[in-house]
Amino acid sequence: MNPKQFISRRLRLNLSKFLQMRLNSWLIRFLPFFLSRCYLIALGRLYYFFNRKEKQLIKQTITYVWSEKLTASELRRMVRKTFKGIFDHYHEKLFLAYSPFNRVKKFLGKRLRFEGEEALQQALAAGKGAILATGHFGAVEFLPAALAFKGYKVAIICRFQTSRLRDTLVERAGQVDLEVIDADRGNCLLAALKALKQGKIIITESDEFDEWKAKDDYQISFLGAWLDYDRSLDILSKRSGSPVVSALVSRHGRGYALQLTPITLKSSTETRMGEKCLAVLENMLQACPTQWYQWKKFGKMISPYLENIAPAVKPSLAPARFTLRHAH
Repeated sequence: MNPKQFISRRLRLNLSKFLQMRLNSWLIRFLPFFLSRCYLIALGRLYYFFNRKEKQLIKQTITYVWSEKLTASELRRMVRKTFKGIFDHYHEKLFLAYSPFNRVKKFLGKRLRFEGEEALQQALAAGKGAILATGHFGAVEFLPAALAFKGYKVAIICRFQTSRLRDTLVERAGQVDLEVIDADRGNCLLAALKALKQGKIIITESDEFDEWKAKDDYQISFLGAWLDYDRSLDILSKRSGSPVVSALVSRHGRGYALQLTPITLKSSTETRMGEKCLAVLENMLQACPTQWYQWKKFGKMISPYLENIAPAVKPSLAPARFTLRHAH
């Protein structure tokens, strides 16, 4: 196979699998953090150079959501920063999985700070574990390890793009008593309920749109779109009786902040815990939109409304809100 055929074959992979190639996981072990980040950014740009439709979708989605608030030049800057945020996510994922264990522990201990940790401690004091609702935002990959390194008992529901990454993370999780629940193996709900009964923290992502089991009898507004509501978090919360805390890890220069916010219902008749968690995430996106990396999946959901949107150019006509029936 000549070099051109090799590159073409690799670029048919999605971004996650492309950046998780064996060579990259090997280099992460040895390169300094800033050099490995620059390397991943360069690879990410190469990927999108050959996958222009995917890049265009992300640009159009950002433009659609923010066009009424930003100028064309501000949109272009946002787009550039968003792609860097996407590459940072994959760099952090590989760093966590393949960099030497002690190096990761020292790195997080030095650079990641907790904000609102008392909310988590109060939730755990009830003796029913705690549900941490996070999203595809910021340095979310560091969330389970940061908690485990501080002595919290944690279980996380996740899906892996490669078996090598799964095996590596499961092995590492065993070193800090962190339970990994593979979404592709077994019943996730039962596993999560068992972990909560044991007093553990269960981590789940509330913006996993392509996994939503939505019904069309209730809709929520998110980034200007009306979406059929997914009740998975509500069911988990109700069946377990566990408190819910929002957990978002944002990047701040060379450091990170884990922001913990208790999620409470106003009355005994209120049941939509998932909606409240998405509202916290949406508020964070208003402040740090470039740290969210679900623009592609969100764009696929609202694709009928993006056909006439030129990326990073303020459109003259764009509906402020729309209704979207999520495909079941």
